[in-house]
Amino acid sequence: MSTKFKVNLAGANVELNGNKIIVKGKQGELSADIVYPFLKVEKKEDVLFIEVEKDNKFQKSIAGTLAANVRNMIKGVNEKYTAELELVYMHFPASLKLNGNRILVENFVGERKPREIKVPEDLKAEVKGNKITISGIDKYKVGQLAGTIESKIQIKNKDRRVFKDGIFITKKP
Repeated sequence: MSTKFKVNLAGANVELNGNKIIVKGKQGELSADIVYPFLKVEKKEDVLFIEVEKDNKFQKSIAGTLAANVRNMIKGVNEKYTAELELVYMHFPASLKLNGNRILVENFVGERKPREIKVPEDLKAEVKGNKITISGIDKYKVGQLAGTIESKIQIKNKDRRVFKDGIFITKKP
């Protein structure tokens, strides 16, 4: 007896093309590859079934992860994911600017050269005062960019209790 995972496809157009799952919606299109040969994926009406060959822990975890990824893709193509970050400074008045597809942090801890982070083409960034809003249809790319910004704009080699400057995630996708 093998385990089946069910994914409700309401609100999205899902296609199976060989070893690829393509999800289309009003916000855009995402795809996921089926890289494990023990996964059997089939679509019946408005439900996607993901089945494994054996009932072992590894295969079930991979199938569950694929089912969660497809659910996230369906939600993303219907309504975008957003992450919010905030710039906090104590010593030097830092500022945020958006220059094309780059976020610039000027005068961070008195640095002369601005720190910059490149925003991927399929994501949208907005800067309002000391807040950054990142939005996109791929949950993982939005979260990855938010984490990258947070880790690149922080103080190193100084006491964190005194120097509390940095950009911090206030809302996760």
